Amino acid sequence: MKDEALQSNSNNKKKYLIVFICMFMQAIPFGVAQNIQPLFIPYVINDFGFSLAAFSLIFTFGAMASAAFSPFLGKLFGKINIKILFIIGTLLSSLGFLGFGFAKTLPQFYILSAVSQVGCVLFSGLGVPYVINNWFPKKGRGKALGIAFSGGSIGNVFLQQITSQMLASNGASYSYIVFGLISLLCSLPAILLFIRMPKDNEVEVADENINELNEVDKGFEGLGAKATTKNKYFWIFSIGYAIIAIAISALSTQYATYFTGELGMSATLVGTLGSVFALFCLIGNVTGGALFDKIGTLKTMSISLVLSIIAIIGLMMSSKIHSLAFLFSVAYGLNVYSYMSAPAFMATDVFGKKESSVILGIISLLFALGFAFGSTLFGMIVDNFGFNAGWIVMLVCVLLGYALLLTSIKKVKDQNEKLA
Repeated sequence: MKDEALQSNSNNKKKYLIVFICMFMQAIPFGVAQNIQPLFIPYVINDFGFSLAAFSLIFTFGAMASAAFSPFLGKLFGKINIKILFIIGTLLSSLGFLGFGFAKTLPQFYILSAVSQVGCVLFSGLGVPYVINNWFPKKGRGKALGIAFSGGSIGNVFLQQITSQMLASNGASYSYIVFGLISLLCSLPAILLFIRMPKDNEVEVADENINELNEVDKGFEGLGAKATTKNKYFWIFSIGYAIIAIAISALSTQYATYFTGELGMSATLVGTLGSVFALFCLIGNVTGGALFDKIGTLKTMSISLVLSIIAIIGLMMSSKIHSLAFLFSVAYGLNVYSYMSAPAFMATDVFGKKESSVILGIISLLFALGFAFGSTLFGMIVDNFGFNAGWIVMLVCVLLGYALLLTSIKKVKDQNEKLA
């Protein structure tokens, strides 16, 4: 018994070391590739004379490349050593970001963005969940995933300030190179030393018996992907979420350009706003998941609607009173669950467990298309009509998208009750 207890304790330490390493990967290489790019926009367009709309296409090319490659990359897991996949991912992500420092033309920025985002989805979007799911096949998976993905928010608290100061002091090209090197030098040792799959005696064996699983989880089974895609409300739901993604894209990628280029805020203030946003993202990730469990999809996403409106109003009002920009940082940070944990939860809760991964794939694809289009659309509006017009259009997207999303959730829930 004593030996078993010691073995169990040793295995727990190994599992949570893996969680910490995944959290570290989210904090540094993921944070560099995903979280700090918006801070570079005003500096790059000023240095090279690009229009906001033209340069914002880097987010479109990055999102489209990652969406296109995800199905192919997903098939590699289980066939190729996990260290190799992580190394390839972080090489593409880090060197792609570093390459921005040598880019001079828009096509070069577009190609490098695609390379960086494909690498990011390989080690983060696909790699981290795969590793966590194998180390936690039966118990504690949700908690472990939550801790691992919180790394992105934790790293962002520090990266926002450091990036803002470095850009103000050294400019975009130098900062791209430095952060690309930091990403590479931090991630490679962590992968080589720690990332691995568990041995047979290090984890509990997952129970693959679907009947036994259903005895434990009495959630809505659903009709499966084929029947679900024939339901008009599924497409209304997905289109509504895609329209919401347009606003999410603009809010996520253009706030720094607005604060720095349009409102003339100091690098210190912009960095502080980014750090406050990152801190509330950490809170939002945790509380959002709890809200889904306690009050359900409809009410939780209704709260998301309110937070989105507050965030946009905060941006618009900050043109008069700069301190009101903190409304954006707080509200949009708390709302992070609407695009982090919400897709997976909603796919199962609204449309059922049966073939939920296929249903989630369709929802995620449409969301990615909306996200890819959003930043470019916002840039075009700003170039022609100004930032206020851009924020108003994004507010309309929020209202329309959530109207479709919440209506479809209510309708599908009603249909599910009739089938029960």
